[in-house]
Amino acid sequence: MSGVEMKLQISDLVRETLELRGVREEDVSAVIRDAEEKGEKAYKGDRYMANLRIGEATFHVEYSLGTGGIYLVHTAYVHKAMMTMGQ
Repeated sequence: MSGVEMKLQISDLVRETLELRGVREEDVSAVIRDAEEKGEKAYKGDRYMANLRIGEATFHVEYSLGTGGIYLVHTAYVHKAMMTMGQ
C-alpha cells in the first residue's frame, strides 16, 4: 500500500468538521495506511478506529471500507500534547 494513492471518500459535512478540527486529508491517509499495513485498528460495529502519532499530535480516524477499495471516512480528530512548565 505504500506509495499507492489511497482513495478516500469524505462527505462535505465530514470535510468541514475535519477542517475545523485541524485535520488534513494527508493525516487521515497516513492513519488509515498505518492501520491497514500493521493491522492495528479497533472494531466499532462495522467501522474501524485507528490512531497514529505524527509529530507532537495523535490523530484518530473512524472509517470503513467501501466498494472498490475506497475508504469511507466518518470522522477524525487530533489530540495535541500540551507541555507544562518544568518538563
